Amino acid sequence: MTQPTLRQALQDVPSTRIIIEQVETEYSGERTLTFWVESDDFAAFETAMSDDPTVTDVECLTTFSDRRLYRATQVGEGRAKSLYSALTTSGGDLQSVIGTATGWEYRVAFPDSGGLSRLRDICEEFGLDFTLLQKYQQTVHLDRISSAANQEVPPDLGLTPTQRETLLRAVDQGYYAIPREISLVELASQLGVSDQAVTERLRRAIVALTTNAFLLAEQESTPHDD
Repeated sequence: MTQPTLRQALQDVPSTRIIIEQVETEYSGERTLTFWVESDDFAAFETAMSDDPTVTDVECLTTFSDRRLYRATQVGEGRAKSLYSALTTSGGDLQSVIGTATGWEYRVAFPDSGGLSRLRDICEEFGLDFTLLQKYQQTVHLDRISSAANQEVPPDLGLTPTQRETLLRAVDQGYYAIPREISLVELASQLGVSDQAVTERLRRAIVALTTNAFLLAEQESTPHDD
């Protein structure tokens, strides 16, 4: 997709890849992007970002050997043609947003088949080139969630102590709030682990909770002989 945010900077330093970590919209309407940058030349890319008309107030938050975390305010054409508000108001869930010199790749989950059509309409309205790379439909197989009334529900609904701590902290710190009150990186810093580790803990915790909550509900709704 040819969304203009940081397009100039990415084309100036084509070895660079951007991974959007967080999008925050203030009450004033100002939008802040937090994003990881992977590049062969960070100095050149920082210069390119300072010259890019779609962002301002660029700040480096964290530095690793192979990537850096930045925060910037989205402005100009990048803000005017942002897809974030349109996607969220139509029920779209942004799974990932990755930018390279060739454009932006969005992975979005929609609640119904009309979501993709709405996205096409938005891109046409903004004059953005849009290419569908892959489409799939997720099917939830409830038969895989055991309905055996005599099956034991694990203690704490199957959560390990680490998963429980991570999930509780994420909820308490506002990770699932709208707008998000803490980033994945900040949450990982509090827990003393990598952001990838936090993502995996939360994923496994949600799977365990969902599976065992269905099992518990099935048990409670199944008649038992006295």
